[in-house]
Amino acid sequence: MIDRAWWDHLAPKAMGGLRGDVQAMIRREAAHVLGSGWLETARKPNGLVRLRIGDALPILHVVFLGRERIFVAPPRRCEAEHRTVRREADMASGRPIGENEIAVQPLIQVDLVTDPVLVEAGLAGRTAIDESKVSQPSQIFCCPAHLLLRPQGYPKKSFVLYQHIFGSGSTYPDQGWFYVGITTRSWQKRWAEHRRAIESGSPLLFHRKFREEMQAGAVTYVNHKIMGVTDDLEALYEAEKFLVEGHWHDGRRLNMVPGGKSALRYMRQHGMITPGVVPMPDERDRVLQEWMEAHPRKGMPAPWISEKWADNDWPVAQICGREDRLSVKQVRAIRSLAESHGAEEIARRIGARNVAQVERVILGQTYSRVE
Repeated sequence: MIDRAWWDHLAPKAMGGLRGDVQAMIRREAAHVLGSGWLETARKPNGLVRLRIGDALPILHVVFLGRERIFVAPPRRCEAEHRTVRREADMASGRPIGENEIAVQPLIQVDLVTDPVLVEAGLAGRTAIDESKVSQPSQIFCCPAHLLLRPQGYPKKSFVLYQHIFGSGSTYPDQGWFYVGITTRSWQKRWAEHRRAIESGSPLLFHRKFREEMQAGAVTYVNHKIMGVTDDLEALYEAEKFLVEGHWHDGRRLNMVPGGKSALRYMRQHGMITPGVVPMPDERDRVLQEWMEAHPRKGMPAPWISEKWADNDWPVAQICGREDRLSVKQVRAIRSLAESHGAEEIARRIGARNVAQVERVILGQTYSRVE
């Protein structure tokens, strides 16, 4: 069921021997936990599940508590704060995604818990722990299910778009600090390079934040999330650009430059690389680090994205494009209804997340760029 070559290529090395156990849990638990249609959809490269707030996320989450216990966790529910970037999705039904809906790929997620504090708490069913005593953050591997169940292409010829997400407490398992990256090699090799940079004092934001959070005892998990695989370098650049740009105003983002080819333009404009030089994706961090070490007092130049902010269409799309935000239509409806209705009634009518969200629009505290 799970392709061995792709599992070995994509899963963390610490999980290399867990393929059989994960496969057994899929066969035994997937239909019971996620419904009879999950596996069929999960095998399709373009398989999507339509969700509203409160619906179960289509994630088969297998947890290994040390050597003591293996189980499939109950599905989490889609929340208003579910972090995603909207993109047009072709649903099998032909019915487009609605304003209050998102389309999500079925995922396989494996959580390897080895720290004694976390294992003991998990076996006892305790959620309150002293997180500062956790010395071995749980390793999480998350991947679109079809890449393991019905892969296409060859692992050694593939490029990977990934996220590294880390944190503790309520941010588990995927709402913490995050870094988006691409590699033309295996992401495990790239991660090993990131870890060496973290430990050697790299000034890059991702490396610095990870180092600081570890020193503060605030990292209980590290989630290695595969976003996509391709053998097309242009498609890889485009996907990274879309993902980084879509999350640019998320305060948890640790990327310092735009994604894709926009990163190359940014670096060239600010003298980090000379005209004609095209560093491969895996070389960009080295170029940035060398530039920062050579200009320790300069700091990073202002991001290119500020230029786009002068164009009102672009910021409106960013402000209203996230799943936890109001749409342009909802913002305009709030302003219109505010003339004769209270915030509570307006929130009910437009399907706002809460009354406070409506009140902030009425007071002009949010969405001021939306006309």
